[in-house]
Amino acid sequence: MKVLDRNNIQIEIWERGAGYTLASGSSSSAAAAVAHKLGLCDSQIAVHMPGGRLDISISKDFAITMQGPVTRVAEGMIFEEMFS
Repeated sequence: MKVLDRNNIQIEIWERGAGYTLASGSSSSAAAAVAHKLGLCDSQIAVHMPGGRLDISISKDFAITMQGPVTRVAEGMIFEEMFS
């Protein structure tokens, strides 16, 4: 995580089992919460990732609201046999 200013951070994500990931809502939320908790950022934080930007709002009780675009990156089918 790199703190750009009081309302912007930049992150890159490496997910165990998946590798390098372009964007992640849970990673964005966690990074924003840490930056805010450490006093490095305010409660409204734009998280910039290679895959795009998410806007994170953190309430006084640390409830997090995330807002941003959604893009389909894959499509697939799960066959019934997988559940037996």
